[in-house]
Amino acid sequence: MALKGLEQWWRRRWIALLVRMMRRADTVRPDWSARPTRVLFLRHDRAGDMIVSTGVMRSIARSHPTITLDVLASPLNASLVRHADYLHDVIVFDKKKSGNYLATIQRLRRANYDAVIDCMVTAPSVTTLLLILASGARYRVGIAGRGNDAAFNIAIPGETSDDAHMVDRLAKLATAFRPALSAADRQPSLEFEDDEITHALERWNATSGSHRVLINISAGTGERLWPDENYIAVMRHIRARSPNATMRVIASPSELDRAARIARGGDGEAVPTPSIREALALVATADFVFTPDTSIAHAVSALQRPSVAIYGKGSRARWGLYGAPGESVEHTSPDRSLVELPVERVLPAIDRVWDEFVD
Repeated sequence: MALKGLEQWWRRRWIALLVRMMRRADTVRPDWSARPTRVLFLRHDRAGDMIVSTGVMRSIARSHPTITLDVLASPLNASLVRHADYLHDVIVFDKKKSGNYLATIQRLRRANYDAVIDCMVTAPSVTTLLLILASGARYRVGIAGRGNDAAFNIAIPGETSDDAHMVDRLAKLATAFRPALSAADRQPSLEFEDDEITHALERWNATSGSHRVLINISAGTGERLWPDENYIAVMRHIRARSPNATMRVIASPSELDRAARIARGGDGEAVPTPSIREALALVATADFVFTPDTSIAHAVSALQRPSVAIYGKGSRARWGLYGAPGESVEHTSPDRSLVELPVERVLPAIDRVWDEFVD
């Protein structure tokens, strides 16, 4: 506990120092249509964070014909937007490699960005502030009220509701460039090449007319783990509803043995997905998806696939399915863990989604 407190203290000190270095007089918001403008969106974190940001990035890029938008991505999420036609460039930054910092700073400086956008809409990040400073951009766009307002000369009021979804929180950033976004404007999206979809359909190897059911068991963190027997019960329940269903189980590379056990117990087949795009292409071609709270749930929202996703206490409002034909089931356990979420609470949600969107 003492070590964690010390870490947080140092983080606050670094943020305060960087904000003082970045403090500058207020700048009048520019006319983005007046001349060509290069804009950098910082999104150097997880896959799910990139997916929920796609709507706001697309809206900013298309807000003015003069804007050219780049994104600074992580090795984990860069591939998710490699086919996005609204992006000019995807810069890959690995914050875990110290040698990557100097090369990235030099590249950002050479690009001569006019504006940089802070993706961290809930709490400030030391790394993000460093990148904002390193970009050299005249205009710094970020959400106000997080203790680092002085770092921005275009500070945008954030969502006032504690229950606001992350997509809606991010959508506020676009108001620096255009009026408030409609639901369609902020909706996440993902793009695939034809050969990716063809390969995914081959992985299904489904008979004509059978439902393609995707079960994702990877949780990302320990609190999102759901017992194997519950996944098996879900698969058997779906099998009873759709005897000819083609069920595929996916997992991270470290959990393939577990995926195989669950697949055997649920009369399905485990399929390896060496890359995240292979996993998401299976989502894109599924008739129904079941997943815990992970990037797969965000992909479901982007791809509009019928689904049920399960969440620990307090996470559904911010990270639940967004605009997708499905249901987000939240456990009420005070420890935020999914371990005790009973399968009996999940099966009725599956039935409701199946009846409305699958059958």
